Formats: sequence, C-alpha cells, structure tokens
Amino acid sequence: MKISDKRAAVQKRQKAREKELEKKRKDDEKSAKRALKEEKRAKKEREKEAEVRAKETRDNLKYEILQIFPDARKYKTTFTKKFATRVKWTRPDLQQIKSVIPGVVISLEVKEGDHVEHGSHIMTFEAMKMHNLVLAPFDGTIEKIYVKEGEKVPKGGLMLYIKADKEFEIIEEDTISSDLGLIV
Repeated sequence: MKISDKRAAVQKRQKAREKELEKKRKDDEKSAKRALKEEKRAKKEREKEAEVRAKETRDNLKYEILQIFPDARKYKTTFTKKFATRVKWTRPDLQQIKSVIPGVVISLEVKEGDHVEHGSHIMTFEAMKMHNLVLAPFDGTIEKIYVKEGEKVPKGGLMLYIKADKEFEIIEEDTISSDLGLIV
C-alpha cells in the first residue's frame, strides 16, 4: 500500500470522526434545548401551583380580632402559631407563695393550719448560695404546704398556699400593665 493511500484512508477516518462529533454536538444541543423547555414548563407549573396554594391559604385564613385596650380600636389580624399556643396570662393568685428563683428549701418554720401575721418568718430558701427568709405577705392561715425541707424548687414552683384573713379587693378600672389593680 502506498503512502498516499494510507494518507487518504486516515483522512477518510478523520472526516467520519468529525461527522460523528458534529452529529453528537447537534444531538446534545437539541437535548439541552429540550431540557431547557422542560425546565421552563416545570417552573411555570410550580408557579401556578404556588399561586393556587397561596390563594387557598388567603381564602382559608381565619382572622382574629385584636383589641389592645377596652375602649380602643379593634384590629383584624392573623396570629402566629407561637402566639396562638402561648400560655394565656391570668391574674395571679396572691395567696400562692411561689419561688422567684430556683433553689432549695432549707427550713420550714410553719406547718399546715398555723396562723401567720404580716412579716412573720415562714421559711428559709437557699438560692445562689444565699439564705433568703420568706416572710408572710399578709395575715392568714397556712392552708397547704407543697414542699419539704431539702427539696429543690424550680423557678415559679408553688411552695405554700396561705388563706388570707380578709379578701382582696380587686379594682378593674384605671389599671395599667404594671398595676394589677389590687388593694390589700
């Protein structure tokens, strides 16, 4: 075989390879265009679905009426899940003696049924390495003791219930957020 024949055969193979590569490139371009069109169509579908869901959500929203002060405006609004599931505020029962900080009951100076006067020592409560004296906030009778000596009490834990000798008078008018409207 002559060199010219070999050269011609190599050139023929190169042309065939180039045609194959060109055909593959065109096929890749077509598939890329198809994929791009499919992606656009899918994006439009997702947008339509999101729009439908948003409209359904707007239609299904239940609005709450919020009024900050008794004689003020009423607002139509939606509450967050956190706000809706919060623990609702209730007027505290002043006869319940609760811990204001976590600690340990060191000693109880009273027992159930004892009568205490305003300012008398009820118990010793250790918190943050300090011994705190718990004093009676008003005259009354120890109705129930919920803790024992040496017991750990969490913040806000109910320790005692004192039944007041006279009832508290609650004023509903002209109260502000820092004033509970109580007169002893």
